[in-house]
Amino acid sequence: MRRFVFVVMAGLMAMALAAPVSAGANVSNTSGSATVAEAFWDQQNGDSSSFGYLSFWRQAKTAEATVEFWAQDGTWADCTPDDPDDDAYGFVGTVRYGYGIGSLTVGKGYGSATASAVMDVYSAIIDDCAGTYDESFEADVAVSLDLTANGPKAMYRGTGSFHVPSEFNSHSSYSSTSRSAAGTVEIGPSGPIAADGAIGTVSWRDHTNG
Repeated sequence: MRRFVFVVMAGLMAMALAAPVSAGANVSNTSGSATVAEAFWDQQNGDSSSFGYLSFWRQAKTAEATVEFWAQDGTWADCTPDDPDDDAYGFVGTVRYGYGIGSLTVGKGYGSATASAVMDVYSAIIDDCAGTYDESFEADVAVSLDLTANGPKAMYRGTGSFHVPSEFNSHSSYSSTSRSAAGTVEIGPSGPIAADGAIGTVSWRDHTNG
């Protein structure tokens, strides 16, 4: 089973931007923490593959969880099978993605996670060989996640900075505590999908001046 690194930068950026705390003109300080459960899957069936992720993150002191979903199903096809001298390949399949609000429950010691949501899902049926791209939309798609930890706690810390003399300063720090996990996800009525994932918490602090 594949192991994944527990870094949820997209979620952290979204939450930090949603709740800035101003300390004066051109100065911003943001900080926070969140409980997170993520699931990833990658399945191969002959020349066709299916992979994607489902992520729930709930900011501290917030009852609802923010949900993000993305999946790709299809294959890379030979667009010119009758021409052995032309190696033109293109993707033929479907890409789906969605965002929404749901609920997330994490067990003691990050031992388990269950989550669910109803979201709007956008789809694109793509045929690079034919040059077609057909979009569609589906409302109220039920998604869920059920994970059980299968590894010890792992901790990660990091810092970063950016400096333009006399113009701009930025400093950030972040940390996470998590456990690897495995379980299933469900996207609509298609049935459970075996998945790997992670369960834990993340925290961050950012300062900008300039």
